[in-house]
Amino acid sequence: MIIDVHAHVFAFPKIKLRGSTTFMAMEDQIAVMDAKGVDKAVILPLNNAESPTEHQSFGEVLYICAQYPGRFIPFCNVDPRLPLRPDLIKCEDFTFLLEQYREYGCKGLGEFTARMYWDDPSVLMLLEACEKVGFPVTFHTITADVNSYGLIDEIGLPRLEKALAKFPNLKMFGHSPGFWSEISGEVTAQEKNGCSKTAVKPGGKLKDLMRRYPGLYGDLSAGSGLNALMRDPVHAYEFIDEFQDRLMLGLDYCSVRNNMQHIEWFKAARAAGHVSPEAYEKITWQNINKAINLGL
Repeated sequence: MIIDVHAHVFAFPKIKLRGSTTFMAMEDQIAVMDAKGVDKAVILPLNNAESPTEHQSFGEVLYICAQYPGRFIPFCNVDPRLPLRPDLIKCEDFTFLLEQYREYGCKGLGEFTARMYWDDPSVLMLLEACEKVGFPVTFHTITADVNSYGLIDEIGLPRLEKALAKFPNLKMFGHSPGFWSEISGEVTAQEKNGCSKTAVKPGGKLKDLMRRYPGLYGDLSAGSGLNALMRDPVHAYEFIDEFQDRLMLGLDYCSVRNNMQHIEWFKAARAAGHVSPEAYEKITWQNINKAINLGL
């Protein structure tokens, strides 16, 4: 079995990305899944104000799931900036919403792309609500100097670390160049939000956080996740061996023009004996099955 933990799927996409195509229509997503042997995919709606595409209702997500029974797993998305005064937002405002999503079969929250600091009070209250209702959070993170989307942090991920310490029972699925660059030590400002091709240096903050905070998982989707492995294969095999219980396969197809090679890389690494069959099964489906209680 293979489960893709990071998919963006629309029923009737209309708005194109700059110089590209629309995000994936459900028929296109299913075609990719069938071609690559993916059994199920997690739909991550993009609803934060900074999201680079059309916003998506949860009703549309459920509609897609109903069109292809058993193929999709719904996540929800809630912007921390609810239409309330920021100083008056309470955790209960978020749990009230999340409990309703859970009743409709939702399994988590994401992709969290709001351009806000990790320690903004509204962000922290939303994370607290996710912890209370048992929703893991898939997040994108950047630094303040980048004109893009994602929770704002610095080199070394100090604000993420505070959130991990504050919510020890919350599962957080890390994603984005700003996250995966920290697999290496001595990260420069130029490397932080990109995909470095140099060998991984000792002292990576990401490994330190994963060793100390069992709620932190690695979502290996997109070019950033695959690059974190391919930039230094010897390091990658050691990293996979150590963290095989908290790494998860994702693809993050945002366009039919994408050609994500994560599955091919893992199959080749397994065939060559660099990744054990046990680790391969955990990463390709067992870890997400356990993390969101799919019962497979």
